[in-house]
This record gives sequence, structure tokens and C-alpha cells, in this order.
Amino acid sequence: MAEHHQQWGAEALWQDLEPLLPGLSIEVLARTESTNTTLLERVRSEQHQRGSLERSPYGRRAHDLQPCLLVAEHQTHGRGRMGRSWHATPGASLTFSLSLPLAPSDWSGLSLVVGCAVAEALEPLQAGQAPRLQLKWPNDLWLDGRKLGGVLIETVQAGGQRVAVVGVGLNILAAEDRDGELPSYSTGFASLSELDAAWTAPLALARIARPLIEALLAFPQQGFAAWQARYARRDCLMGRAVTAGTHGGEARGVNAQGELLLQTADGPLPVSSGEVSVRLAGDSGPAAGGR
Repeated sequence: MAEHHQQWGAEALWQDLEPLLPGLSIEVLARTESTNTTLLERVRSEQHQRGSLERSPYGRRAHDLQPCLLVAEHQTHGRGRMGRSWHATPGASLTFSLSLPLAPSDWSGLSLVVGCAVAEALEPLQAGQAPRLQLKWPNDLWLDGRKLGGVLIETVQAGGQRVAVVGVGLNILAAEDRDGELPSYSTGFASLSELDAAWTAPLALARIARPLIEALLAFPQQGFAAWQARYARRDCLMGRAVTAGTHGGEARGVNAQGELLLQTADGPLPVSSGEVSVRLAGDSGPAAGGR
């Protein structure tokens, strides 16, 4: 049976985004192993093929380092944080990566900014409204206490500049509407269709892309501090018992550097990286988090 391809409206999306990121290209692949890996390999190949006129498999010169938004309808070997797999099937998930030169003096908190920008785009909040879409430090999106998606950010040096590759993966369809294997999360599975049954992967991308790019472009000047209060509104770890590496305690929010603040038996502890697990009420032990 032939695969059904979605209508992504790539031309209209490009017309909206290219003024923000001059030179941007938008590509939709029917299938790839990993959108992040694909873009990283393009940048790395530039180091070996600088000046070459050889064409890449995607129709661009191998040394072309202009910004690129790469979408995969089917991702077979997607990667999440801590080396976890992230698979996507056509229509059931949204998986994309955006590559662009980025030069902040401090990269701390970038994944939190990306997660917050995505959450706000998908669920704008009114004054006093409690969010259903929350953020789990450092890079997960949760819906009603279950995992909706995640963020993976990688960087690579390219000549005199550093290129960031920002990957986002979201579950679109509910479990009963999916064909094939269901992603396995210890926190439970959530889908964007639970917020609104009308959501599709192309609609989600169109809603996310502009605010995501605006947030990335502002990050070198603003850092995470400009997002701290907005992140706090969706912080699903606040007040919960968590473990971070060998340390355990109560999560007390995130500081201006994007570090998780953990109140331990030995006093306050800022956590800048590592595995974080949430112990829900009634659990006998921590549930693994991350992507």
C-alpha cells in the first residue's frame, strides 16, 4: 500500500519564515533515520567538501550552511536525550529539526526556552488559566501529567561559527488512532489531539515554527532569564520529590541560569545537567524521565 503523505504547506510556511531567517530552506522527507543527525552530518560534511560543487542527496550543496527546517514524516532512528530512541510514524507524530548559526555567550537554559516557546504556541494561556501543557526540566513536554514530546539540542562547529540543531518531537494522535508500535514512556503517553482533536502534524508545525525561530534569534541577547517567569508557570516539577544523579530532594523551580533548584537534606543544590526522575505520590520509586 502506498504511503499517504501529508500536506505541509511548505511554500506558505517558507514565505512566512524566510524574512526572519534569510536563506532558510524548508524540506520535508518521507523517511529518514533522524532529522537531527541528517542536519548535523550536512554541517560536518562541509568541513571535508568546502568549495565542492558536489550535490548532496537533498539537492543542496554539501557545504551550504544556510538555515534549514527539516521535517520527517517517518523517523526510524530518532534520538532523544541520554541516547534514548524517538520514533515517529506518518501522521501520528511531528518530528522536525531546525539548524541555524547561533552564538550566545551562555548556552544555559536554551532547551528550556525552546520547550516554553513550543508550549506557549500550542496552548496560549489566559490570565489565571492553569496550563495543561507543562514542562519537565530540562527538555520534556508533558500534557496532563504524561509525556507529550521533547526537545534535543546539539551544536557543531563549522569554520568560524557554531551551528545549533534544534530537534522537536511531539505525539499528535492518541494511542487508539495509531498504527504500529506505541512509544513507551514510564510517565504515560499523551497526544496533542487530547488538547484539540483537530490538531495535525502540519498544523502544529505551522503554529510552532515562527515563535520558535523568534525565541532562538532573541536568545543570544536575552538568555534564559527573560523566560524564567514564563517557564515557572508551566514547571511540572515544582514542589515534587525528584532525584538528580545521586541527589534527592524537592524541586524548587529553576534559576536565571536554567539550573534546577533542588532542596536536599544537606541544603539547596543547583543542578545544571543530568537525569531527573519524578517520584509521584504513591510510587515506590522514581520513574525515569528525559527523552
